[in-house]
Amino acid sequence: MGAQSTVAKWGASLAIRIPKAIAEQWGVREGSAVELESHGEQVVIRKKRYDLAEMLAKVSPDNLHSEVDFGPPVGREEW
Repeated sequence: MGAQSTVAKWGASLAIRIPKAIAEQWGVREGSAVELESHGEQVVIRKKRYDLAEMLAKVSPDNLHSEVDFGPPVGREEW
């Protein structure tokens, strides 16, 4: 599917709108993470893929948070 869009100013950056039909087909919405790659006069946009092993490798004692207490059970919750 092809479509046209225009470049707009967004703060100090530039933005390109993704038409709704393409966004739905691609499975992205506001807040979706994407990666941009430049190839000469072309820009490739792809959905950000997360690798669990890579993310876990970045966990260290310095960035590991402690447990969070959400309070006593409510209703029929079991802890």
